[in-house]
Amino acid sequence: MNKIYSNRPLVVGLMRLEQLSSEELETLIKSCLDLGIDSFDIADIYCHHESEIKLGEVLKRNPSLREKMFIQTKCGIVQKEGEFTHYDLSYDYIQKATRESLARMNLSYVDSLLLHRPDIFMDADEIDRAFCDLKKEEIVSHFGVSNMDVSQIRYLRDSATLPIEVDQLQLGLGQCTLLSQAINVNNPEEQGLNNDGIFYYLKKHEMALQCWSPYQFGFFKGSIFNVPEMRNTQIELKKLAEKYQSTPCGIATAFLSSLGKNVQVITGSTNIDHIKESLAGTKIVLSKADWYELFASTGHLVP
Repeated sequence: MNKIYSNRPLVVGLMRLEQLSSEELETLIKSCLDLGIDSFDIADIYCHHESEIKLGEVLKRNPSLREKMFIQTKCGIVQKEGEFTHYDLSYDYIQKATRESLARMNLSYVDSLLLHRPDIFMDADEIDRAFCDLKKEEIVSHFGVSNMDVSQIRYLRDSATLPIEVDQLQLGLGQCTLLSQAINVNNPEEQGLNNDGIFYYLKKHEMALQCWSPYQFGFFKGSIFNVPEMRNTQIELKKLAEKYQSTPCGIATAFLSSLGKNVQVITGSTNIDHIKESLAGTKIVLSKADWYELFASTGHLVP
């Protein structure tokens, strides 16, 4: 796997910056860098462009931070007045959105660009041309996708000149259908699984699996650490936290990072103490027995 990703087990997500000033964001970035965390994930639509703008204010005020950071942004979701209208992964839109992101962030280049979600009209040759032109102009160094399945990635890869290095998917104890797909093959009692095979596809092709919202229950239904639906998991997290001299957050992180070197955990927290817990968790390797017991606590079957 490309070392640019495998050496970065924890990524700091900058989705929720509503309550953070640019000065507070600068303090957060410096604190993360002091911890050895240099990877930051953002997107053009986060906070209706305000996340990129705040990051740009930080980098304008303190440009020396730029070369210490690995900055990843995303494009493809189109909004009007903060409301979703459509997806667009056309050549023209990718070019336009990337340049607008760079302007907001006061950057001449971005380290990584992801296609935020699938566009039913996306054309693989057009996307390949967009990526190649951005690379040729030295505007983007690495490319990937977000929220795409095997068929979509394979479709893009068949026309790709440059490697697609990342797929960003929601994955965590509160949303681990992706893992249940890999465990519950041909099990009719585990409903709603399409057995897409994305987990092993990414592993085989040495693509980074970036886990977003790793501590959320379902699709933004609350924290796995306090929602009543995850009471059994909370008990198990507490037990394992004592065993591994960690915290529930650390164990929830280890649940993911134990899966392999291609797994990256994206923490959406802007609290440096919580980020420290997540970072410590990436250094814990759960035993197989503990991992499966924790997985089973979510209610998914272990046949």
